[in-house]
Amino acid sequence: MRRALDFDAVVFDLYGTLADIGALAQRCRQVAGDAPLLDRWRAKQLEHAFLRTILEDYVDFWQVTVEALDAACAEMGIVPTAGERDALLQGWLELTPFPEVPGALEQLAGRWALAVLSNGSPAMLETGLSHAGLRRYFQAILSADAVRRYKPDPAVYALAPAALVVPPERILFCSANGFDVAGAASFGLSVCWVNRSGRPIDALGRQPVLEVSSMEELATIGA
Repeated sequence: MRRALDFDAVVFDLYGTLADIGALAQRCRQVAGDAPLLDRWRAKQLEHAFLRTILEDYVDFWQVTVEALDAACAEMGIVPTAGERDALLQGWLELTPFPEVPGALEQLAGRWALAVLSNGSPAMLETGLSHAGLRRYFQAILSADAVRRYKPDPAVYALAPAALVVPPERILFCSANGFDVAGAASFGLSVCWVNRSGRPIDALGRQPVLEVSSMEELATIGA
């Protein structure tokens, strides 16, 4: 495995990598009880993003998230009030970082240029990172909105080397999402898989150069 010191910049996915999407579960339970609304909502969110890219029918990620919530609720027979719906959506703006993330970013920011590369809209990213207390660590916040396509489309990953003026292979891209690991590796970024749950890699023919169980582990590599 290649060491993190071999890279010139470190770029992060946001949702599920830096920010704990599971933190939205309490909001979902208040509306749906024990029904797995969050899981279905997230699945619909990604499904809609993928399909809109394939169909070349772009709307920003906030609208994707709204439509995915409505679709998941309809599918599950859940009818939230307007206030409940707004509170659920607000969860994507009031992000909670994984516990080890702030300390890890503090260490990493002293050694590399850091950026975020996400499907989130610019407003979602700026608001969410600020609420999570993470905005100050990043030199660049890169949104798929700039190319009107979604990961794992290569045009999204191309934003990172263009913005940082660093060759793709000299960028370590960190993600906890299997489709993102495969997409970034296929484009040519060096990829770190943040595998908190210890699950096997998706069999998509693309391998990360590094695997860690937490952001804390990443921060200690080469320190």
